[in-house]
Amino acid sequence: MESLALVVSLMLLAELVFGLATITFAALARFRGRFRRTAIVLLVLLAVETVWALTILPAFGFPPLIALGIAAVLFWWPRRRTSS
Repeated sequence: MESLALVVSLMLLAELVFGLATITFAALARFRGRFRRTAIVLLVLLAVETVWALTILPAFGFPPLIALGIAAVLFWWPRRRTSS
């Protein structure tokens, strides 16, 4: 039973690390203008993983869903126009 708990804990940790990596690359694409394709690929992969995790167990799918929402807002939120 302990090994099952360890596997599930490591899967949750991997989800969190992947979500943080996606948020980081989305922020870099937004604010630095670099890694745009990488951010899009990571967003798609995180979306697929989120759908899979939500079909398994909703509580297992909420962390990547939140990370996907944050990364998508960072990546696609419209920029403010500067008045010059």
